[in-house]
Parts: sequence; C-alpha cells; structure tokens
Amino acid sequence: MIDSITMKNFKCFREQTITLSGINVLAGLNGAGKSSVIQSLLLLRQAKLSPEGKPESLRWHGNLIDLGSFRDALYEHSDSDSIALEAEFTSSDCVSIVISETDSGGAIIQGDAFPNACSSSLYRDSMFYLGADRLGPQKTLPYLDQEYESQTPLGKSGEFVLWYLESHYNRVVPERLRYIEAPKDTLLEQVTAWLGVISPGVRLRIDSMPNADLALAGFSFSQEKDVLSRRFRATNVGFGLSYALPVIVALLAAQNDDLVMIENPEAHLHPAGQTKLAELAARAAAAGAQIILETHSDHILDGIRLAVRNGIITPDQTAFHYFQRKDLSVEVSTPSIRKDGRLDFWPDGFFDQHERNLAALVARR
Repeated sequence: MIDSITMKNFKCFREQTITLSGINVLAGLNGAGKSSVIQSLLLLRQAKLSPEGKPESLRWHGNLIDLGSFRDALYEHSDSDSIALEAEFTSSDCVSIVISETDSGGAIIQGDAFPNACSSSLYRDSMFYLGADRLGPQKTLPYLDQEYESQTPLGKSGEFVLWYLESHYNRVVPERLRYIEAPKDTLLEQVTAWLGVISPGVRLRIDSMPNADLALAGFSFSQEKDVLSRRFRATNVGFGLSYALPVIVALLAAQNDDLVMIENPEAHLHPAGQTKLAELAARAAAAGAQIILETHSDHILDGIRLAVRNGIITPDQTAFHYFQRKDLSVEVSTPSIRKDGRLDFWPDGFFDQHERNLAALVARR
C-alpha cells in the first residue's frame, strides 16, 4: 500500500505531501491540484525501469500519461530547475522511492527501494487506472493487443473492459464485495448484479467476435414477472451504463493490496447510483484494495460516509483531501471522519454548494 506521495516543484505544488489510506477522496475546485496527485503516481509507474526493476528516469510522454515535457510540469514559481516525486510504501520489499529530475533529464534515485519493482502495488500488472475521459457508449470494443503497452488492465479509457470480463469472467469475487442476491460469486455475475444495483433492473450481455478481435455489450431491462426486455445496443441506452461499467469491473477485480485510481467515477450517473458506487468502492477498500477517487460529487462523499456509519469500512481506512488555491499556492485540508459518518470539521467550499443554494433560495428578496 502507498502511505504517501510527496511532490516538489511539480505543476501547482511547491512542496506538498498527501497521506493515503484505504479509500481516498480528492476533492476541490478545478485546477487546484487533484489530478496532479494522480498524475504524480502515474509518472512514477511510467518511469523507465532498469533490468533490475529500478526506476532510472521519468517518462513525461507515454501510453499511460502525457505531460509534455519537464518544463510543462515544472512549478511556475520554482526557485530551482528540479522536480522531485517521492512515494512511501507499506511493504517489506519496497519502502520508498524518490526521483529527482532536472531540465537536463538526469535523474537522482534515492531511498531504500525496489529490489523488485513489481512487488509494489504501484508497479504491479494489476494496477487499475481509469481517466476522466473514459469511453462513452460504443458499438464495439477491442480485445487487448498484446503488443500494446497500456500499463493498466482495462485501458486508461476503459477500452478493454469487455476483453477483461471475457478473460476473467470466472474469477471469484471476495466475499466482502459480493452482492448477495447475485446467482454466482464470479466476476461477470457480480459485475452484472452491481450494475443492476447502481441502475436498477439493468442486465449486461457480452457478445464476442474473436475472429475480429472485437466484443460488444448489450443491455436488457427487467419488466414485470422478471421478464427481461430485448437487448439494446450500448449506443441506444444512457451514457451512465457505459461510463460506470469499467469502474465496477475495476473495483470488483482488484485483489488484496491492488491499487485502483479513478477520475470522476460519478460521470453520467444519477445521485442514487453515485452513492451505491461509493459504497462498492468502500467495500473494495475494506477487502484490502487501495482506492483513490478524484471527484466533484457530494454523493460519492456521502456514500463513503454512509459506509463508515454502517460499519462497512472503519474511519481510519478513509482519507478526505480538499484542495483549494490561495494566491500562488495550493492548500490541502484533511478532515477526519467519525464512526457516525460525520466529519470533524467542514472546510469552506468542501461540498457545501447545496446548502448555499438552498440558503439563497429561501432568503428574502
């Protein structure tokens, strides 16, 4: 598990350390640094590795993330031409890694790290990352090209989600993650069941075209007397189903100590669906995975708070970080959650727009 990530002279941060727990929420205004935290971890994963599995230098441009160049990522008001990223881990094989890179491209590797890079969740093949620009409804999705280095099992846009489901359909889902009314505890059945929880009545069906290396998803809807409707193309149903599918798969497929990073998990989902998706994320963290969510949704926040209140996950397995700009710098507030789901303090601007809007609506004119 990753204990913390420290960024120095990286994008909007002069120097900032973010502590991480089981499930982590990154929230705040646009351009305040939330995505930069995820990008710093992706850069460390994308680093050029030696044959011994030790990182040699950062790759600013790659299949997983493209930040342009060193100059594009350098903190605007830096007093030195150096960017440093440091991750600390809870692992007997991987303690910490520091990569300090200059404009000339030289990397200084420090720390007691990496007898085997793949021992860390950040460098494991099963590290799941889904970006904010996930694919919407598609007629077909590709099978994984073994020569394509996606560096994340579902593809960063979720493009390989159907291939993954077909390849791992029979994997047993951990008990804490199972939806008890599903007919089986296998991945495909549990994904279908949770999809129906998030969007009631939906059933998933996958048709494969192996000769063309393609697969397509269809969705049916329950009717009276448990009769399903005909199957509809993904392009003929709501965007939310296609956007949520890879998120559900990543959360259910993550094994103990796997890392899952998702940007905007709430995209195109209705409020009840967002709350249930947050519950599933909390269950995944309680089962041993490490989850990082970058979100603008108070329903995601509330879903995790409810999970704490309902005993699904403990307060010390959660972390909420709120990012806000102050002049030329970024400030990060980290409220703690109590057993009843309440926060010990509520930073100004932290998911409080609903209350502000209500106050404005009931105010006398």
